[in-house]
Amino acid sequence: MTYPPTGGFPPHPDQGQPAYPPQYGAPQYPQQPPIPQQPPYSQEQAYPQQPQYPPAPDYAQQPAGYPPQAPPTQGWSAPPPPTQGWQQPPPATQQWQQPATQGWQAPPPGGPGMPGGPGIPGGPGGQRGAMPWLPIGIIAGIVLLAVVGGILVIPKLMSKDEPSTPEAGAQPGATAGAATTTGGAPTGRPTKTSTSAAATPAKYGAPGDLCSTDLSALGIYSAKKEKTTPNVRNTGGVARSDCDFDLRTASGMKVTFGIKTQVYTTSKEAKQYFDSGYDLDKSRYFDADLTGIGEKSYGTNRDWDIGSKTSDYTIRVLDANLYLSISLVTFGNAFVPKDQLKPKAIDQVKAILGKLPLA
Repeated sequence: MTYPPTGGFPPHPDQGQPAYPPQYGAPQYPQQPPIPQQPPYSQEQAYPQQPQYPPAPDYAQQPAGYPPQAPPTQGWSAPPPPTQGWQQPPPATQQWQQPATQGWQAPPPGGPGMPGGPGIPGGPGGQRGAMPWLPIGIIAGIVLLAVVGGILVIPKLMSKDEPSTPEAGAQPGATAGAATTTGGAPTGRPTKTSTSAAATPAKYGAPGDLCSTDLSALGIYSAKKEKTTPNVRNTGGVARSDCDFDLRTASGMKVTFGIKTQVYTTSKEAKQYFDSGYDLDKSRYFDADLTGIGEKSYGTNRDWDIGSKTSDYTIRVLDANLYLSISLVTFGNAFVPKDQLKPKAIDQVKAILGKLPLA
């Protein structure tokens, strides 16, 4: 038996079509039409006709004076200029070279009021007007008045401190033979003396060690003396002496008392130092100006808490060339009223002032 059988396989019972194509072999496809032949490629068809340019000159054959002075003329000609839509501008005429002569006149030399120029409005034309001289006249008048006033004022200022003629003979300090001029003030001026300008002799000398000072005027605040710390020195010509006392009351309250003295060579220096401290204390803890203690004195008072209730009364004194300050300070569980501290401080500073050595 041959495979496949001749005539193909019988149809499958479940299908109305045969299970295999009626003819064995590869399927047959419809024939494709032939591809038309393209004409051969032509370079002339791909690119348009190119313009013909003149051949490049052979510079090797050119004579001296390379490069050539003129372009080649064979096989090439310059394109003609356009003739439509454009007109060559006419040649320039001489009108533009001439300045305008109508409607404008060149200014004459010199401006208004200047030499050769027109006059100021209101003045004659072609001449100088009178207006420029008006400010000059005003300025000259002011300068003249200033000069005359200075001549009159300066002699008065110079003779301000000189006595007039009727009182000259009444001055006790006038020199007997002072030369005078007729009808004028004396030429010799009497010498004036001023007590404020005269040097005041130093009143106090160097105070030395102040830790030996008697503090009995402090009363209950100096019941027990625990410690003293002296500091005596001379700095910049100022004799300084300080002493700090550590004290106790009978009940055991801690008290400190400080004395500070500065003896200057002149009273003026002491006053300057006192005044600077006064101006500062006046805005802080100022209590009152005091009387009967030196030339000037004042007191300050303050209370503050530094872990213990602290009360302070300080007195500062100026007397001639001496600056003196004392401070009475208490430390306890309560503040001490100013009325209790102030009288003791005043009594003690008076006692100290009476014991300081004189110059």
